[in-house]
Amino acid sequence: MTPLRNRLVRSAIATLALTSLAACAHGRGAAVAPVGASTPAPTTVVIVVRHAEKAPLPADDPVLSDIGIARAQALDGSLRSTAITDVVVSHLQRTRLTAAPLIARTGAAMHVVPIGPAGVSAHVRALADTVRAIARGAGRGVLVVGHSNTVNLIVQALGGSATPSLCDSQYSQLFTLRVGDGPTTAARSTYGAADPVDASCAAMRASP
Repeated sequence: MTPLRNRLVRSAIATLALTSLAACAHGRGAAVAPVGASTPAPTTVVIVVRHAEKAPLPADDPVLSDIGIARAQALDGSLRSTAITDVVVSHLQRTRLTAAPLIARTGAAMHVVPIGPAGVSAHVRALADTVRAIARGAGRGVLVVGHSNTVNLIVQALGGSATPSLCDSQYSQLFTLRVGDGPTTAARSTYGAADPVDASCAAMRASP
């Protein structure tokens, strides 16, 4: 082999060696999760509302009134910018009917958690467990439709602050929770038509 060819071969080998070292250095700089490291759970938006206004009949399981139907449509409109994938309701049809416009638009999956003989507390626990199970999946958004005596308990069971039960006249309240590995955050707002002025509700709020 001539001296010139020797120099060319040595130069090629040196170039390959430098390229390999650079590739190794680049690989060392890449973020690599340590073995056994846990991936943080995704943060899930959970919307909690009371069912919309109900009609007087049937007495044991009423449908929505005309005002309630309008509120159900307003709920769907207010959540158009929120990706809702799952809806959790009780066995009473007014909860399902409140979510019906949103389900029709989005195709969200419906989960029914009945209020059984064990009572409201057991229902709230089962409902919160259902929401947490849904929230373990990535990219989920949950709408919960409850009742005047369960909305505050549901918010609290999911990590929100304790709030009083809703008055019978309150239908517009909307709670937005962000549920994840860390502390739950909660914000309260309203949607749809304003609730009527209710002196008895104000008195109840003022009492200890």
